[in-house]
Amino acid sequence: MSVVVPTTSVAVFELFSHSLLPHSVPTWVNVVVAFAGLTPAAFIFSTFVFGTMARLERDLRDRNRRLALLNAVATDASESMELEEVASAITRNLAQALTAEYAGLALAGEDDGALRLVAQNGLPPTMTDAGGQLGPNDCGCRRAVTEGRAVVVEDSRENTSCAGVSAERSPVTCVSAPVRSKGKTIGAILLARRKSLPLSPDEVDLVTALGLQVGPVLQNAQLFSQTGAIAVLQERQRVAREVHDGLAQTLGHLSLQVGITDRLLADRDLDGVRAQVEAMGQAVRGALNDLRQSLVDLRVPLSACGDLRRTLREYVAKFSLQTGVPCHFEDQRGPAPALSPSAEVQLIRIIQEALTNVKKHAPEASVWLRLQTSGQQFRITIQDDGPGFEPAAVGDSGRFGLQTMKERAESAGGGFVIESRPGSGTRLQVTVPMEGVKVA
Repeated sequence: MSVVVPTTSVAVFELFSHSLLPHSVPTWVNVVVAFAGLTPAAFIFSTFVFGTMARLERDLRDRNRRLALLNAVATDASESMELEEVASAITRNLAQALTAEYAGLALAGEDDGALRLVAQNGLPPTMTDAGGQLGPNDCGCRRAVTEGRAVVVEDSRENTSCAGVSAERSPVTCVSAPVRSKGKTIGAILLARRKSLPLSPDEVDLVTALGLQVGPVLQNAQLFSQTGAIAVLQERQRVAREVHDGLAQTLGHLSLQVGITDRLLADRDLDGVRAQVEAMGQAVRGALNDLRQSLVDLRVPLSACGDLRRTLREYVAKFSLQTGVPCHFEDQRGPAPALSPSAEVQLIRIIQEALTNVKKHAPEASVWLRLQTSGQQFRITIQDDGPGFEPAAVGDSGRFGLQTMKERAESAGGGFVIESRPGSGTRLQVTVPMEGVKVA
């Protein structure tokens, strides 16, 4: 265009000038007429060209601004998987990029759908209740979630929902945009700044684009936090069960023996007292061994460098040495199983639970631990030659922690099968899916 349009304009003007002006006209008159005719055309053309360049430059600047914001958010968010830290990084970078005094991010609860403020930058505490939920002054966040589009308020004095955004009650202009993930609106992102610096359409689009981009990141952080909380709760339940089945029962037994010893002392039955003291000593030593074993179980780390087999082999050897229960580790050669950290934790805890049950209920038995990989499945089999039991008779009593082991296997996306009958030992089989295959 920059070449064709000027050339064509000159050619057309020359054609008309030669056809309209007689040949007797002096050359300088021809030059003046050409200058007068081409100057407006050149001015209009240059205005169009430089205007287009300015628009393209502005678009490029806005695009770079958007990319810089998304890159800053992605960089800060990747440093942590904690929901609050990820949300704080988003609001902080958004406020800095758009020179805003106030920014916030609220997520909808899965149960009641109430918006809870998970991160904020400069917002007053009066916007939320004691539980962190947004109150009536949500600045259009609920409306953005409901309608699935950005809500812009030019002047907070004209909208009661934006009255509490500024702590100084000074007028602000604000925008609330939905946060979406997998086609579902999961929250809203809020930005507000003083009214003297209104939000441009490009800035509103930038906030809207950010809400669409950060949705999956926030949802992953939510799932990670929930998984961590569930894991902590499961470990607390396991520790509580260990204390109840071991130390608490031993202390209860010792309490009864102390009462018996008191009566024997009153009767001056010294032989009976010695027998009770000996029994109490054995109970204390047994409880101490159980406590030490529980501490060992809790300290078993995740597999170093992805070597789950080595971790299990070392644990089985240490368990056999400390308890005297013969444990045989059987492993087939081949690629190492590639499991997620959570699946490894669940497998280790299941094995600990199973071996502890053998020690408690079949101390004279031998145990075989077998590892197998088949396709995309990793299978662990724990078998003993103890007295066995009737699984149906155990029911939901949880005597052997069967329900807990089953729940652990299912939480890792796997399955749990138990086979046992009186006089024939017990066989447990846990199967979990692998994420891939690592070269051994």
